[in-house]
Amino acid sequence: MLDQAYQKTEAGRAEIKARALPLSRSARNLLLVIDGSKPARQWLSLVQGVGEADLAYLLEQGLIGASAAVPARAAAAPAAVVPAAPESDKTQRRLAAFGESPAMGYEQLYAYLNAHGAKSLGAMKRYMFSLEIEQCQNLPDLQDLALSLVERVAQTKGEEVANELRQAVGIRS
Repeated sequence: MLDQAYQKTEAGRAEIKARALPLSRSARNLLLVIDGSKPARQWLSLVQGVGEADLAYLLEQGLIGASAAVPARAAAAPAAVVPAAPESDKTQRRLAAFGESPAMGYEQLYAYLNAHGAKSLGAMKRYMFSLEIEQCQNLPDLQDLALSLVERVAQTKGEEVANELRQAVGIRS
């Protein structure tokens, strides 16, 4: 159990928004940050106050599930729906950056941003970024967040690091 990597399920993402279950603060923090990038043992050592019982509870409630190398849903993710006529500057910016046929669908971009997207941010900013990811309802929301992340990284780490991130998330140069 501790050597397995886990990721949030749809129920887990819904729980983050709804806060319906009586989770302890440490269990909720684990749910917020867990993704398939590390085995459970590492997550337990990173989140203060969390234990195996908290991990088991999240599993029992269906809030997390075993992570595969490539999530099964990512392959079957529906194509992004892009409006024919841009509605706003934000939409035009997103279309210019990602094009009408983005390289990543919702599940793929969600997984990437959770696992790798905020590595250039400090610890507290990474935590806040995880919360921002969870508030994204669809692919355009995630794309807007990815663009925002690129801007933040460019300001703090420079254009070279920002360009690497642009390439990784499929933003056109």
